[in-house]
Amino acid sequence: MKNKLIKDKFTFVMPMVINHRTVEDNDLERVLKIQLPTFKKFLKVDDLLEFIIITTKRDTPLIKKRLNEEFPEFPFVIYDELELLPELKTFPLNKVTVHPGWMIQQLAKLEIAKHVKTEVFFSFETDLFLTKPFGIEDMRNNGKLICSYFTEFENTPTRESWHMYSTALMIPGIEDFNFREDLENKIEGSSLYINKVMGVSPQILVTEEVNNLTKHLEEIHKVNYRDLLLRSTQGHPNTWTEYTLYWMWLFKSNKLDKYYSFEAPYICTTELLTSNYRKGFHHEYFGNFDELVMNNKNHYFNIIQSNILDIKLDYIVDKLKNHL
Repeated sequence: MKNKLIKDKFTFVMPMVINHRTVEDNDLERVLKIQLPTFKKFLKVDDLLEFIIITTKRDTPLIKKRLNEEFPEFPFVIYDELELLPELKTFPLNKVTVHPGWMIQQLAKLEIAKHVKTEVFFSFETDLFLTKPFGIEDMRNNGKLICSYFTEFENTPTRESWHMYSTALMIPGIEDFNFREDLENKIEGSSLYINKVMGVSPQILVTEEVNNLTKHLEEIHKVNYRDLLLRSTQGHPNTWTEYTLYWMWLFKSNKLDKYYSFEAPYICTTELLTSNYRKGFHHEYFGNFDELVMNNKNHYFNIIQSNILDIKLDYIVDKLKNHL
């Protein structure tokens, strides 16, 4: 008999490697200097059942050592990505895409649902930090999970192509994808109509529905879903993503409104994403860090996207000092 999922706690799931882009600005240092200090300050740790980290066998010893020494209060559980995704041992993903790490972390977030013990889990990366007190009672608005979402593709980090690839896998036969805020969510013939799409990390995922998603893919394609997804990506932008697959599964099963709230406060706002940073918003944004990030009532979490290399860790550490 399958164990019943735990309702009164949540799980964190975070893929990571140590040297993400540069030696001096790596994922482990980002977690130790920014993420975990804010989690220690603001998170109700008793509400967290497990803090799952998915990494490589090579990086596991150092990650385990540093985390347990510096933040022993968190219930870290480490998974080896190759044990979780054995197909990676033989599938030449680096020949398929120049973004193999990005694809691996997305696959890992889907597969880890088989091991999560709570009804929901938070999916995010190393650039996440908390801006205010947060616990299980803050996870929902009027009984529904908080999220981040969009009602247009233009000027957002969510790409239309991601939804096209995910829809083709999840709902074969769709020829016309219509996305507009005033539409009713429905399928008519080969046309799909949708009025909102899920944003990027962080998000809160329903464990059972992630498992339903992967089962559905296997049922309709008659193949292991991990093999299917590995063979159905060319990397950004021509790819599925974990969130677009999840959203299209909820759309197909008519559960979007069942699970999610579309009112503030949201799980995260996106002013620090690359799309806005490249427009020059960062000057105004960091000049008003307290007002726009830490004291913003519209979100609980924020991110400093790790591919914005000229925003150094110590600069953000200094911005956070007064709040920690």
